[in-house]
Amino acid sequence: MTRSPRVCIVIPTYNEVENIRGLLGGLREVLESRGFGDFEIIVVDDDSPDGTWRAVLEESARDSRVKLVRRVGVRGLGSAIVEGLGRCSSDYSIVMDADFQHPLGVVPRLVEEALRNNADIVVASRYSPGGSIRGWSFLRRIVSLGALALAYTLVGESRRTRDPISGFFLVKKGVSLEGVNGASYKVLLEILAANPQAKVVDVPYVFERRLKGSSKLGFRDTIDYLIQVLSISRMARFALIGLTGIPVNLGVMALLLSLGAPVDIASLTGIEASVAWNYTLHELWTFKYKFRGGFASATSRYVGYHMSVLAGLATQYATMRSFYTLLGVNPLLGQLAGIVLGFLVNFLLSRGLVWRRAY
Repeated sequence: MTRSPRVCIVIPTYNEVENIRGLLGGLREVLESRGFGDFEIIVVDDDSPDGTWRAVLEESARDSRVKLVRRVGVRGLGSAIVEGLGRCSSDYSIVMDADFQHPLGVVPRLVEEALRNNADIVVASRYSPGGSIRGWSFLRRIVSLGALALAYTLVGESRRTRDPISGFFLVKKGVSLEGVNGASYKVLLEILAANPQAKVVDVPYVFERRLKGSSKLGFRDTIDYLIQVLSISRMARFALIGLTGIPVNLGVMALLLSLGAPVDIASLTGIEASVAWNYTLHELWTFKYKFRGGFASATSRYVGYHMSVLAGLATQYATMRSFYTLLGVNPLLGQLAGIVLGFLVNFLLSRGLVWRRAY
């Protein structure tokens, strides 16, 4: 007889006393009715003034499968989720909210989908066919779609799901949490970026209206999300490092010129210095290879990076010349378009060929 998988539910809370008892009771009922009786529920509460943590303690006294993590002097939805996941030792861990906007009946469906598809990550998706959102204003929908577009644009790993900014998802035991710190409440996005080879599937669901209490999200959470996306985006890192290479290039060139070196030698040396600088930071930070594979492998990547840089420069020049000659566009505007396209070529070749991973 096949053993039923052990499931861990992580619920971050702050001032959810009106919801938490009903949620815990509902979860017990729906999991047991679907044959998932081997579970634990970890509530991570940020010392709620309304006594949410006290209600969880009372539930824990009645059912040892309910556990409380009370964080005093610490606040943050993302960090609460990460702490809860770190305490799970089950086959599958599920993150969900306490406000009933995540329907309880979807919880066993996430586990069943993971088992059916041998998936590493299962996302409860509002944007998959069959999913939807109830009760949102037009502005909130626009903000959400903007956040989705930003993730798709800057974090390539997010494109494996229709809803990479979902707060309702499952992760299989063994999925890496390395580098996942919960800097924003969109923890799933960090997990997707940290696990580029993970198998991801979606389960559509209807995001419901909050039953009781009020939303805790505000402007600061939007700023944290923007910072989070930029910090985990390899494209953003790639661009930032490219900018830091400019003063290296000019600084080395200026130094050699001051020492009496010929202009061509000074220029080429400055270029090579910036390429070496960029390569080193890409190894350590952008792609985090950290010179693995020994000297021969690192040297091969260094040579390959030169090729991607040259391809980017060739694209930049070809774009400028084409815009100017064929379309009559101002050469400065053509050069600007060339810089953008050249950057994309350099990045895509670097990601896909030089630092090869399953993106």
